[in-house]
Amino acid sequence: MNQSLSAEALGSEPLSAWSYWVFPLTLAVGLLLTTYTARFVNPIVAAGFISISSILFVALLERLLPYRRDWNRSRGDLPTDLCHTLLHQILLSRGLNILYTLILAGAAAWLAERYGSSVWPHHWPLLLQLLLMLLIAEFGRYWLHRFSHRSPWLWRLHAVHHSPDRLYVFNAGRVHTLEKVLYLIPEVVPFVLLGTNVECLALYVTFNSIQGSFQHSNVNVRLGPLNYFFSMAELHRWHHSKIVAESDHNFGNNLSVWDWVFGTWYLPKGREVGHLGLLSDDYPQTFLSQLRAPFHRRDLSKTE
Repeated sequence: MNQSLSAEALGSEPLSAWSYWVFPLTLAVGLLLTTYTARFVNPIVAAGFISISSILFVALLERLLPYRRDWNRSRGDLPTDLCHTLLHQILLSRGLNILYTLILAGAAAWLAERYGSSVWPHHWPLLLQLLLMLLIAEFGRYWLHRFSHRSPWLWRLHAVHHSPDRLYVFNAGRVHTLEKVLYLIPEVVPFVLLGTNVECLALYVTFNSIQGSFQHSNVNVRLGPLNYFFSMAELHRWHHSKIVAESDHNFGNNLSVWDWVFGTWYLPKGREVGHLGLLSDDYPQTFLSQLRAPFHRRDLSKTE
């Protein structure tokens, strides 16, 4: 049965000019604020504050500019998603980023002492450094994410993220703790080795937070041709489709560039995504049970 329905059948909200502008404007303001406030406080602290603010801002936009109004109604999932957000999006991510800041500073100093300068192009404008960091990090995350849909062991962890049957800002953080740590490897290790500066890392944290909040949001954003660059909500909804042939696409975290390069970019015209979630209808929905789920002997296969 084809569960991908027309926009009329799903009751999607009509478009407005804000649908096309709200994401790029929010991203631009977030990056500018991070750059400015980093003059007065630690750049990672500045990025963390802006990241948390972006979650709250997107939550407001879901009420003002919803993609589907029924996705704004809680299905008993809000407590679970708030726990995931607090642990994985705020405490774990921000705490590790502070640790990584110290590691980056030490690595940059060591490289400078041993080789005269670090490998990272510090002389580039910060936006170009951010673009380079995004391309490198996304390449590793793309293949790790894609492999998570192929490997039964990794899928057991990744299934937690695919368990929601609606998308809204607070289930962006619905991931297993072990998978969160695993996905931080391609976002950190290359840049420790390259001696990336803290200011660029702060911009990456802001970009990643704003992008992730919008990517999973119930905001009616439209990007047009920019969907070939940003892995935004229009693409990511298909990645959460209950139909495996649709969900095995759009693996990009921030960018869709590598999906386009490696043939997994997917955005069908004239249709909107239908039912979301896993094939298994009895997947646990509480926070602690989801952390335990990958280690239980249960069917977590993607096909029936």
